[in-house]
Amino acid sequence: MFTKKDPPPDINLLELIPERMFGETTNEDGTIVVDMPRFHVAWMQKYLVPKRKDPFIKVKLDRFGSRVWLRCDGTANVNEIADALVAEFGEDVEPVHDRLSVFFRLLRQRGFVRLRNADGSFV
Repeated sequence: MFTKKDPPPDINLLELIPERMFGETTNEDGTIVVDMPRFHVAWMQKYLVPKRKDPFIKVKLDRFGSRVWLRCDGTANVNEIADALVAEFGEDVEPVHDRLSVFFRLLRQRGFVRLRNADGSFV
């Protein structure tokens, strides 16, 4: 079942270009921690986050997710990201297209990335 945040079924995910919506930090081992704001509205961030508490939720990615996240820079489409993963990790990421489909669906539903067509329009 598709939610309103899922791309329409006639859109080819492999042709879409993902763009990161949040910042990140890199661990010593090369994995990424995404800094997701607790609130997206400035006044809520200011008044509802307790003092001395981090205004960001830290989301840790594994080594595959970290490589995908770094490639979501708005230049490469999902198919190019898949090819880069296979070149770097080989058989360890197979079935790469199925894994990326699930991963990008989750990232998009939670607002971590936005997907756009090659013409610049967002899906």
